[in-house]
Amino acid sequence: MRKVLLVLVPLGLALLVGVMVASALRARDEAAGAQAERARIKREFDERAALLRSLAPESAQDWRDEAGALLRAYFQALAEVRSRFPHAPAPPTALAAAEAEHKGPLPEKDRDTLEDFQKYADSRLALLRGGYVPLAAAVSGGLRLDLLAVEPGASPAGGPGLRVDFALWGVPRLVERERTSSRNVSRTLLPVALKALEFHFLDAAGKAYGEMNGPGEPYQKLVDPERFAPDFPPGILFGTWWVELFPREAAAVEIRLDVEQRGPTGSARPLALGLRLSVQDSWRIPPGSTYQAEVREVAPAAGK
Repeated sequence: MRKVLLVLVPLGLALLVGVMVASALRARDEAAGAQAERARIKREFDERAALLRSLAPESAQDWRDEAGALLRAYFQALAEVRSRFPHAPAPPTALAAAEAEHKGPLPEKDRDTLEDFQKYADSRLALLRGGYVPLAAAVSGGLRLDLLAVEPGASPAGGPGLRVDFALWGVPRLVERERTSSRNVSRTLLPVALKALEFHFLDAAGKAYGEMNGPGEPYQKLVDPERFAPDFPPGILFGTWWVELFPREAAAVEIRLDVEQRGPTGSARPLALGLRLSVQDSWRIPPGSTYQAEVREVAPAAGK
């Protein structure tokens, strides 16, 4: 009996090790296959989206239909990849990746910031999955600005304000890597800068009533959305501005975003994206209030 055990125990251990090695190899192969397939799907999305971005802003329904069909096909293709490669490991969460890079738990402030951006990213991804219906759009120089929502709320600077959510299609991302004495550091850069944001108000007769302007840098933006959710499609910059409530007399508003693109040589190319939409009553200051035409800047959160 003892001799049998001496044979079976090593044999069992060898089989166990073999199974573990085979499982690890399969997971590695599936991870590589899934990564290649996901890269292909993202590349095809980017190429197809480039054709759609040129649709005229006036063709709002065409854009909604085409963008909706493109997004549905994209998410369906990613779901099929997960079905084909069920053993491919999931990428680490943004928090886990940050702690690994930090080589330990993050300070509470940094952890709270990451969690806030995670919630923001999840809400933007849900919007792409659940029905993408922008309010208005503008097109210029290969970029497309979609105004997603304008809602009153409590401004981060204090007091009432307007939250303006947008998506800017056609923004590439560049990864810059640097080796420090202790670790490798990578940063995601955007060769597109949002320089200035202007609001021009028109009264019921269509005459200019007043204006409000400030920096174009949003309060919050997703520079690297795939850090928080790997299913994000490429080339879309999500952001949120916080601005003052509009005057009571405003019946329509013309919004202009000044953008600066940086070419591979470093040359700057200015662009302007403009759109117009009717003003809802909830966007205006309360009845009896006086519009002071003051601009209150809300300091941007760090782009993630």
